[in-house]
Amino acid sequence: MIDFLKNRKVQIAAQAVVITGLVGGTGAVVTMNKPVTLDVNGQSEEVRTFGGTVGDVLDSRDLDIQKNDQIKPGVDKKISRDMTITVNTAKEISLSVDGKKSDETTHANTVGQALADLGVDAKNADLNTKPNQKLKDEGNDIDVTTAKDLTIVADGKDHKVSAAAETAKEALAETKLKLDKDDFMSVPLSSKVSDGQVLTLNRVKNDTVKEKEAIEPKTETKKSDSLFEGETKVEDEGKAGQKQVSYKIKTVNGDEVKKEKKGEKVLSKPEAKVVIEGTKKKEAPAEEPDDSGSGSDAGTGDGGSDSGSGGSGDGDNSTGGGSGGGDMSTQEIKDMLGGPGSKWYQVAECESEFNPRAVNKSNNAHFGLFQFKLATWQAMGGSGNPIDASPQEQFDRAKKLQAEAGWGQWACA
Repeated sequence: MIDFLKNRKVQIAAQAVVITGLVGGTGAVVTMNKPVTLDVNGQSEEVRTFGGTVGDVLDSRDLDIQKNDQIKPGVDKKISRDMTITVNTAKEISLSVDGKKSDETTHANTVGQALADLGVDAKNADLNTKPNQKLKDEGNDIDVTTAKDLTIVADGKDHKVSAAAETAKEALAETKLKLDKDDFMSVPLSSKVSDGQVLTLNRVKNDTVKEKEAIEPKTETKKSDSLFEGETKVEDEGKAGQKQVSYKIKTVNGDEVKKEKKGEKVLSKPEAKVVIEGTKKKEAPAEEPDDSGSGSDAGTGDGGSDSGSGGSGDGDNSTGGGSGGGDMSTQEIKDMLGGPGSKWYQVAECESEFNPRAVNKSNNAHFGLFQFKLATWQAMGGSGNPIDASPQEQFDRAKKLQAEAGWGQWACA
């Protein structure tokens, strides 16, 4: 009996094989006794049989044949001399391929044959057992980690990996790359990987740098009667100071992602710019005599009534709350800025009280809704003076400045 099936239950419908024709003589017995090869799950033996069909041979060997077993040729096939009868029993497998589990049935006899029958590419794969391991009827646990071709991008280079790696950590271990303290992968190290996948090793650096920056000088104003009212003159251009600022800078793959100020030290103090403002009053022009000689209508015309008008709009040298808005009302400007809950609303309220024509009276160097310096205004694409631009243009240039330099451009932010 084949050893593989000694422990299987015997289920034989009719064990007794009636041998007829024995009375016909020894020659007849020899003729009916045929040699055949019986292969059960890869184990072969030669047997002699008086049976007429494959089924008769199997019954005579006490083989327990189940419905799902594979028999070649079929049980009804007539026996011929030196024929081979192959029996491969059905075997239950618990299969795991790259972590994906399934229950399978196979007629294969070894682990390697089973994987081939189930379409699993085991070439260069990592197995929990040997490919030539014999399979049992049940209780066969097979874990397979297939070979994969991956790419790990690091330090500006592509690092090719071809290995039976199941996770990103295992793939990384196949290279000479080191994961430093703050570095991180584009996926968690425990993530399953697949063939053809591209992973990125992100290099993180935290450095402290020192940068020298200018300290803008303040503007001092002096009154002088050497100039007429409304006239100004720069007496001293002043001089910018310098400070050394320490920043903690975080970069990922060389790109700055965070910059945090840690401290500063003044290297040289700025020297104030001095501007002289005239106080001398202009003399009123002498009145021309009335040709009529009556003098009753002199100075009573309408022409002199405009000399005191103009309010706090164009030409007003204060940041105080004029309501002039150019082509927009103050309420329209507030609505444009997003209302009281908006940061832009808070900045404009603090800087100019929503006056697009505002001029900083202390230095005559900051203009409009957001108190631009002329150089900054022009750097943002503006022309002329901000107070001559519409509130909408001033807002657009302010948003551009904030996007490039941050909210630190306004002390009110």
